[in-house]
Amino acid sequence: MQFFPTFTLRQKLYLVALVILYLATRLYNLTSLPIFVDEAIYSRWSQIALHDASWRFISLTDGKQPLWVWISMVPLKLLADPLFATRLTSVLSGLIGMLGLVYTGFLLKNIRLGFIASALYLLTPFLFFYDRFATMESMLTASGIWLLNLGILLITTLRLDVALILGLAGGLSMLTKSPALVYLLLIPLTYPFLASNPFKAKKITRFLVLLGIAFVLTAAIYNIQRLSPWMHMIADKNNDFVVSPFSMLKDNPYRIVQNFTDAQSWLWAYLTPPIYLLAVAGLYLLLKAELMNFFIYSAWFWGPLMATVTTAMLFRPRYIVFSAPFALLYAAFALSKLRFSRLLLALAILSIMSIRFYYLAYTNPDNMPLVRADSDYVSGWAAGRGVKEISEYLVTRARSSKSDVEVYTEGTFGLLPHGLELYSDGLTKKLKITGLYPISDILPLAVRQNAEKNKEIYFILNNTQVTSLPPNSTEVMSFKKADESYIRLYQISP
Repeated sequence: MQFFPTFTLRQKLYLVALVILYLATRLYNLTSLPIFVDEAIYSRWSQIALHDASWRFISLTDGKQPLWVWISMVPLKLLADPLFATRLTSVLSGLIGMLGLVYTGFLLKNIRLGFIASALYLLTPFLFFYDRFATMESMLTASGIWLLNLGILLITTLRLDVALILGLAGGLSMLTKSPALVYLLLIPLTYPFLASNPFKAKKITRFLVLLGIAFVLTAAIYNIQRLSPWMHMIADKNNDFVVSPFSMLKDNPYRIVQNFTDAQSWLWAYLTPPIYLLAVAGLYLLLKAELMNFFIYSAWFWGPLMATVTTAMLFRPRYIVFSAPFALLYAAFALSKLRFSRLLLALAILSIMSIRFYYLAYTNPDNMPLVRADSDYVSGWAAGRGVKEISEYLVTRARSSKSDVEVYTEGTFGLLPHGLELYSDGLTKKLKITGLYPISDILPLAVRQNAEKNKEIYFILNNTQVTSLPPNSTEVMSFKKADESYIRLYQISP
């Protein structure tokens, strides 16, 4: 079997155009959306791990696998803007995922479909948003695409070297996020639809042995987390968010229906209605024309989607983004029979709704057409508008002050103080940041006591919304979010 496609000159030009358009759409004004609470946490973890090797497994303290944190250390080392640096990790992950769809088309003997799916990847707001977001979703999505590719290679070649590469990729995927396990379990389910003479005993045995080798290597890589005493937190954290599908079906069947309904409404909104409808049409056409590919695409789309729908107690759009590329394979099939001129026209029409989303993301992210479940990206306590500006102000004050500048934040974990620490790290040693939670009084006792020592004291409110100035305080700056909430910086006097 040929492992790598031989591109024609036209295909090489298409590939270059895809990469250029991808980087242009993903990198332009990358930090236009202010930092989100999860981005502050994960980016700060990367920053801490970069500075202190003993904290390389810091994400495990909150039950998160460490690969994204480790990779983000590289751009953090090289770039000045920490949010741009960590979002760049997701941008590059998305590029790997998009190119993976081209390779998927090649492996399934329809490289034209692969190019079309990659073009649709460019046009999908769902993938655009998370390719520009400093969380693990983009890396997990890319992992799923390449696990499909390596699974296809293993099934069709039955080679040991492919099994070892699959095991390596599987281990790295499991170090990204727990849902990668679903992808790994889909590989044996894909075997009957791709193998020639799939039920021949010798072939089944060889496949199962090679798959076993791959899974053992995956498990070995995953278990390097045992170097940290916090590995058990992964299971504890997962138990907070998911239950078994049997428990869900028994105790809360309505939740499954609600999750499924929400998932379809989010796909409708974020794939855009035209691409969603095209995917439905492609599903139907594929069922009629290519039954084996129908089963493969369906397994890799519906498998991850339904695994999440039937287990998630806390359900958000970002938890299903890893299924989106496989929906695009349906849509790409519907377009793959069009002549080139008509295909370009169809892609131009499909891009109209996406262009509006992209334009608002670049220029006015508060007005992006987000679904209600995602409103906290721009509003409420989780949205980080003003965190960077407040950090810059405090760093400037600390540099010009003869003594330490102390700032107290409402919160000990999350946007505050992690966002503040992220933007001020390494810029001054005279800025002292202390998180306080819970806060029963405004101003908290610790803030009042330190203010009496005639120090330069600041206090940041984000969760709590006030209508009047706290006692002995001056509002230095405030930033309104997309709703009526504010983040406020106060200087406290004795």
